[in-house]
Amino acid sequence: MTSRQAEQNANIALGTLLTRMLPTCAVKTENTRVIVDNPGLRPDILITGAVRAPVAVEAEFMPAATAEQEAKDRLGLEVVDGRRRIEAAIALRYPDGFEFTDDMSEGVAGARLEYAVFYEDETRFPESGWLQGTPADLADIARLVSVPQSAVNAASDAFEKGIDGGTELLKGVSEQRPAITQAIADLMGMTDVPQAHRMACAIVANAMVFHDRVAGRHKDHKDVKPLNLVCGQGVANPQANIVQAWTYILDKINYWPIFAIARDIIQQLPTAEASRLIRRLQFAAGDVAASGANVEHDLTGRVFQRLIADRKYLATFYTLPASAALLARLAVSKLQKTPSPSTGEGRDGGENAEPFDWADADAIANLRVADFACGTGALLSAVYEQIAARHEREGGDPAALHKAMMEDVLYGCDVMPSAIHITSSTLSGREPKVGYKKSRLYTLPYGRLQDDSVSSDGVSIGSLEYLNRNSQLTFTNYSNPALRTGSMGEETAASIMVDIEDESFDIVIMNPPFTRATNHEGAHADITNPAFAAFNATREDQTAMGKRLNRLGRGSAYHGNAGIASAFAALGHGKLKRGGVLALVLPLSAAVGSSWQNFRDMLTQNYTDIIVLSIAANGKDMSFSSDTGMAECLVVARKLRSDERSSGRIEFISFSKRPQGFEYAAAIAGTAANVGIVRAIDDGPYGGTPLIVGEERIGEIASAKIA
Repeated sequence: MTSRQAEQNANIALGTLLTRMLPTCAVKTENTRVIVDNPGLRPDILITGAVRAPVAVEAEFMPAATAEQEAKDRLGLEVVDGRRRIEAAIALRYPDGFEFTDDMSEGVAGARLEYAVFYEDETRFPESGWLQGTPADLADIARLVSVPQSAVNAASDAFEKGIDGGTELLKGVSEQRPAITQAIADLMGMTDVPQAHRMACAIVANAMVFHDRVAGRHKDHKDVKPLNLVCGQGVANPQANIVQAWTYILDKINYWPIFAIARDIIQQLPTAEASRLIRRLQFAAGDVAASGANVEHDLTGRVFQRLIADRKYLATFYTLPASAALLARLAVSKLQKTPSPSTGEGRDGGENAEPFDWADADAIANLRVADFACGTGALLSAVYEQIAARHEREGGDPAALHKAMMEDVLYGCDVMPSAIHITSSTLSGREPKVGYKKSRLYTLPYGRLQDDSVSSDGVSIGSLEYLNRNSQLTFTNYSNPALRTGSMGEETAASIMVDIEDESFDIVIMNPPFTRATNHEGAHADITNPAFAAFNATREDQTAMGKRLNRLGRGSAYHGNAGIASAFAALGHGKLKRGGVLALVLPLSAAVGSSWQNFRDMLTQNYTDIIVLSIAANGKDMSFSSDTGMAECLVVARKLRSDERSSGRIEFISFSKRPQGFEYAAAIAGTAANVGIVRAIDDGPYGGTPLIVGEERIGEIASAKIA
């Protein structure tokens, strides 16, 4: 019989494995002198990173009687490396009998571990019981809980406080010089209302935060000075300085969607008012930087969501971070290796297809991911996060992916310049030290046009112009800066051609607008078609845009009573390559409504591995987005390859509550993927297979035969 091994041996083997899976972190195992004021304390495993809160892991052989208490005892301690506080700790139990494993390295690699997370606010995840997973799952949960939540909250508060102060200043400008604030509103495609003032301040403040992240990161651009040297208290003319600095960044580095509109806003203001606004927002940007939070921690999206104009008619509701993470996880997990043209290897998909090789940086660079209604960029950011995390777990460097991700992989389109600003900020902020020369983020023409080169109807309907178009669409720069297109400065000066070819994307992921063409807004006589009533469109323009959509969407999954969400679903289907993954946030009526029948037919005839997720929560919190006030569902499916057959079934998941956090999203995605035998609805009224996280029943999964 194999002799009993010490727990330290298992911990060292696990720490070595985690080091390979988390190459951008420092993983210390069984080390002393790592905790401030307690040099003798020896955490089993301590995970630290430059932009992460440290995470302690306390691991024991079964029955692991003290693992939970030891994990709790690590909370609040400061680590020597950076003097940052441990905000989350993980208690871990090795499998029963693991102490008699002969080869610990081999044993750990194949082990089914049990673990739970403890937080400073005395909460536990899961609330009872234990999560189960591989070391890769443990690395994933450690990465997720290392987000410094206290720093994010502090940064968010500072950001909003600065925006509020700047808004009051612009209110005064509006009262004295309304033409100036109207010009600023025009830049953003908004009307001159308090909401526009808040958005303008948010854009400028966000550019300042990003400026500080860029400063000093690019060794070839030493002229990008820290923000306090550009517009701090000792600077005589902060307006001129910041315009010069941002022009340099635009010309020499890029980040066009972030800095161009912010620079234009500053240039519209008189020097005195501009100086006051800059200094007020510079204090807020400084507080954000001092908090230690990073742009990628969803700070940008959370703050901006409440500021987006025309939400009622554009229906651009923010995908909640945990919902975005869940949808992205499910979508990315369905990706398969692209078949070889010569051998056809993996062409039949299904069980014979190879999983995507996340260690292959070149293969990742050849992916194409699109969101044609990107809004705040929550979904694109979540997909990026999943791709980077999977590459990192395979030993890759996520920073090395960034240039290709921004220049070639991620496509985002929206009709609002402010939305493209937010999306670009969020995506660029993942690796601010890595520059890029272009991006695939576009503000699209929307509404009445000034020439007929884009549309014979004289109007444009944004991304939906791509319906029934095989390859290209011409976008023209208009005199209104709010309608600028492209991602680079020179592209805003002339017409450009943007390739959005049919069947060219590996993932299309969207939370599209839900508005319908019918007018139920009886109190608003000027609203003929709410789906196109944004940006002060006239009744005539609304009618023309509606007719254009009806023509472009003819023969597709689009149905007027289903709303323009069905048109975006049709668009995604057309642009998705065979074997690619469609991932959508839709109204729950998409699953049962008669006007959505074309969409369901499209899905069942052209896709396999279909999964539909919804929330049964007593009529409350039944959406995956913020503020919609309606039931929603997530739809994820893989498009059939040319000679592949459908599985003939659809899986339905009903949650008892919507995802509560990134860890929760990871757990339920993993649970759904490893549920084993799924009960079939056609077998009888026995209910679905329970989904369990820890000891909590989070919902049920059942399958149904496609009619």
